Amino acid sequence: MTLLRRVPGLGPLLTGAGTAPTGPSLDELMAERFRERVEPRPGDWAYAHFLDLRDALAEAVRDATGVWLDYGAGTSPYRGLFRSAELQTADIPGGESLPADHALDRDGRCPVPDGTFDGVLSTQVLEHVSDADAYLREAYRLLRPGGRLVLSTHGVWEEHGGQDLWRWTADGLARQAEWAGFTVDRTVKLTCGPRGLLLLLRWYGREHGWPSGGPVGLALRALWLVDRLRPRALDEYLDRAFRHLGRSEGPDQPFYLDILLVASKPHDGAPGPAHRHETRRA
Repeated sequence: MTLLRRVPGLGPLLTGAGTAPTGPSLDELMAERFRERVEPRPGDWAYAHFLDLRDALAEAVRDATGVWLDYGAGTSPYRGLFRSAELQTADIPGGESLPADHALDRDGRCPVPDGTFDGVLSTQVLEHVSDADAYLREAYRLLRPGGRLVLSTHGVWEEHGGQDLWRWTADGLARQAEWAGFTVDRTVKLTCGPRGLLLLLRWYGREHGWPSGGPVGLALRALWLVDRLRPRALDEYLDRAFRHLGRSEGPDQPFYLDILLVASKPHDGAPGPAHRHETRRA
């Protein structure tokens, strides 16, 4: 519903406030959603976040080779980042997904043999799956020994996309990947500190407005007015003042909107120490 309300003229129709002309088709909505991620522009509702995510993914897969799987692909917006690798797609049929190369079953299993892929890409999927551990174990199974997992998911974000179940810290996501058998190479915090906080303030103002009254109300209303008159202004400020907070590794930034995890399957194919410990404990 949030995505649809962002389309000019469609919000009143969805909320029952008066009538509105016929809005864009589902194909047009999905095309715009794809564009926001591939080619974010200042003034987009989540420009800074989508820019930081796209750039971090581009760095993580720039040397990708062999055959990769976009696991839970949807529209597979980041397929253009793969210049030297073949990218196949997998998703549960139906919904907003494009036709995929591999149809997942309802438990998220992919009908291919163990060790089929050199890499697995997963972008903003993990928060939506019912069993995050099973999803990561399936990604592990799909990889050949030495293969890579590049995965992003939310730290702090609005509920969205129907079933929305989980949020992580960078350390928590790394631990969960280790439980599935992976060796974690790095975790990157995305859209950190004031870069993320101001984006969320702008988004909330666009969605709900701000009540006036008192100095805080006036300041928030002023932010809303600037954004309404010149939508690019906040994003230009975020890029000028806080672009260095688009990505961060380590403990320095405790507030962030997203996490990028890069991990690998051990070359011997054996589960990592955390996975073995959990298996024995169970």
